[in-house]
Amino acid sequence: MFEEVDGGLRLGIDDHSREVVVHLLRELRDEVATTKDAPHVDLPAHMKRLFPAAYHADERRNEEYRRLTHTDLGDSHIAAIDDAIDLLSPGRVFRPAELERLVRALNAMRLVLGTLLDVSEGDAEDASSDDADSDAPDDERDNASNHESDSEGDDTVAMQREVYDYLGWLLHTCLDRLRA
Repeated sequence: MFEEVDGGLRLGIDDHSREVVVHLLRELRDEVATTKDAPHVDLPAHMKRLFPAAYHADERRNEEYRRLTHTDLGDSHIAAIDDAIDLLSPGRVFRPAELERLVRALNAMRLVLGTLLDVSEGDAEDASSDDADSDAPDDERDNASNHESDSEGDDTVAMQREVYDYLGWLLHTCLDRLRA
């Protein structure tokens, strides 16, 4: 997935996947920019994971923490997203150290999408065990995971789940590269 070229790395993903990820990053950037100055109680539920609590047992201290850090944290997310969009430019060569910003933005997008999909840690464990079945031929895995949808809402959720899973794969691949 990463091609080593003179001066750094080039990310080798197909144009469609790149366009989808960049589109989603831009949407996330817009939403973070809109919510970064909002009080925590006014944040949409799916955005609260990007602005976590520091003191779970002390709401007064937590509010003070949020007052001091919320906007800066939003700016930090926006900077990581902007960097990720740049790193995803076709043909872009980047240093391995820059990959951390892409990881940060992908993780933020995955947190938001996972919250929308109500993904739990148990779901992640199930997905890990599904990876063990990856020796099965592609068409068997595809047939096992395809479900007829009864409504457009089911199709939307299925598509969001596919994007969530793809982002997980991309994130995992980037993390593996960082560890190398």
